[in-house]
Formats: sequence, structure tokens, C-alpha cells
Amino acid sequence: MIVLDASLLIAWLLEEDTAMSAPELGEILQQETLVVPAHWSAEIGNALLMNLRRGRLPSNRLEMMLDDCAAFEISIEPPPPVEKISALTRLAAAHNLTFYDAAYIQLALERAIPLGTLDQDMRSAAARLGIQVFPA
Repeated sequence: MIVLDASLLIAWLLEEDTAMSAPELGEILQQETLVVPAHWSAEIGNALLMNLRRGRLPSNRLEMMLDDCAAFEISIEPPPPVEKISALTRLAAAHNLTFYDAAYIQLALERAIPLGTLDQDMRSAAARLGIQVFPA
């Protein structure tokens, strides 16, 4: 199991440099259960939309990319209950993260599983908290 940040999946979909080849990363992601917070779908959709608008993603590839995503086993966690918002906000503030990014960190902490991200702030926070980061 891996907590998968949207940044890593978008980089894979757009075949950007991720410190490992796209086929290698895709193979690893297909072998794992990918755990994501509730807002992950909105992040993926927005990133694809922004790349479409910027001309980095041809519109005829959008459906193909979403089909590629459908091949992964993705477990979407429910949104945090109201009583956890305060703790998540404190985690975000303590590590200079957005609330959204702190949700990934918290999920990796709670599950004691690696975090897959390219975001440097999240990677730093994860390292400080003893969370294994993927790709290494």
C-alpha cells in the first residue's frame, strides 16, 4: 500500500521526470493498493484540466489517461470528520503544508505506509515524521 499524492500520478500520466522511468513507475503503482484522501479526485481532475488548457495535454489523450488510472487499485478515503479538522490544521501549520497536503501526510501516518509524492515540502515533512517516501 502507498499513499499516492496527485503530483506523482500526474507526472506519470504526462510522462514527466519522476526519478524513475514511466514504465517502471506504472508497474510499481499497478502492483500496489493506492490509498488517497477524499479530495484526490478533484486534484487529479484539476491538474488534467490545467494541463489541457495550457496545451500540455492534447484533448484526445484525456480519456486514454483516465483509462490508465482506472487500471490502478485506488482506495479513496472519506473526508475527515469535523472533529479531526483541528488536528489536521495543526499538522499542516507545523510542517508548512497546505491542509490538502497534510491530509496525505496524516493518511500515511495513520496507515504506517509509504507516501508517494514529488512535492518537496511533503517529502521533507514525511522525512521529519519518519514516513518512508516513494520514489526514493
